[in-house]
Amino acid sequence: MAGKNEIKKTLSDVAAGKILYDEPMSNHTSLAVGGKADALVFIKNEDQLLEVVKKLKEKKVIFLPVGNLTNIIIRDGGYRGAILLMTGMKKISYEYTPESGYLVTAQAGAALAKVVNMSVSDELTGLEFCAGIPGTVGGAVWMNAGAYGKEMKDVIKAISLMDAEGEIRTMNSEEISFSYRKTSLPPDTVILAAQFKLKKGEREKIKKKINEILQWRQKKHPLEFPNAGSIFKNLPMQIAGKLIEDMGMKGMSAGGAQISPRHANFIVNRGSATASDVLELIALIQSRAEKEKGVKLETEVVIVGED
Repeated sequence: MAGKNEIKKTLSDVAAGKILYDEPMSNHTSLAVGGKADALVFIKNEDQLLEVVKKLKEKKVIFLPVGNLTNIIIRDGGYRGAILLMTGMKKISYEYTPESGYLVTAQAGAALAKVVNMSVSDELTGLEFCAGIPGTVGGAVWMNAGAYGKEMKDVIKAISLMDAEGEIRTMNSEEISFSYRKTSLPPDTVILAAQFKLKKGEREKIKKKINEILQWRQKKHPLEFPNAGSIFKNLPMQIAGKLIEDMGMKGMSAGGAQISPRHANFIVNRGSATASDVLELIALIQSRAEKEKGVKLETEVVIVGED
C-alpha cells in the first residue's frame, strides 16, 4: 500500500482541482465524523478524473469516488488512500427526441436536488421520489436509491462509466442488475453520468408531489442534527426503524451519537460524536436485533477506513 508521501508525489503534477492532504473527513461528511484521509481530491471535470485515476492506478493507490458524503461513515483512523470528491462534475442537460422521448443527463457529482429542480422547470415527471435526498447522482445510482415505492432503476436509461481499464463506456439499463439498495456494476467502476428517461407532466402536480414529500421528510427525519440518512436497510417484511423502535432503543446514546428519538433508523451527531460512537450504536442495534428478533440488519450506509 502506498504511503502518504508516495500519494502526494503521485498527485503532485496532476491537473486536478484542490487537493488536501491529511484532511479530517469530519469536516466533510454529513454526519460530521471521520478521521483523516491521506488525500482528498476535488475533481472538477471528467478529464481531470481520468488523469487522477490513471496515476493512482499506476502507483497502486487505492481510491474512493464520493459525492456529498451523505451516506458514508469514515472510521476514526481515517482513509489510507485518496478520496475523490466528485461534486465538481455537476453538469445537467435535457433533450427531447421523438425516438427516445424526454431525457435528462446528469454528471455523477450533480446534486439530486438540482436534477429534481430541473425536471420541475421542464415539466418532467418521474423523479419526484428523489425530493429531499441529499446525495448526488453517482451515489444514488450506485446504491439504487429509492423512496415512496420507486427506485433509481425505474428512471435510468443508461449509465456512463469508467471501467477498470480506464476506458469510458455506456451501459444501458437492460445490461445492469439492480437490487434493493444496490447496483451490480463491474469492480473498480467509476460512474461518470446517468441518463434518466422521464415523462411530460403538469408543473403544478409535480410541484405538489415534491412539496408533500419534502414536508413529510421535514416532519419525520431529524434534519436539525448531522446525520447520514437511514442507517439500515429495511427487511423484506419489516421496516428497520420500526424494528429498532419496538426494541425500545430510540434515544439511546454512545458518546456524542444518539439513536434519534424522532426516527429510530437515524443516528445523529449531537455535537461531539466520533465515528466510533456511531459504530458502537450500529453494533448494539445489530446485536439486539439478532438476539431479540432473530434478524440480521444490514447497513445502508457505507463504512470505510481504519479503526
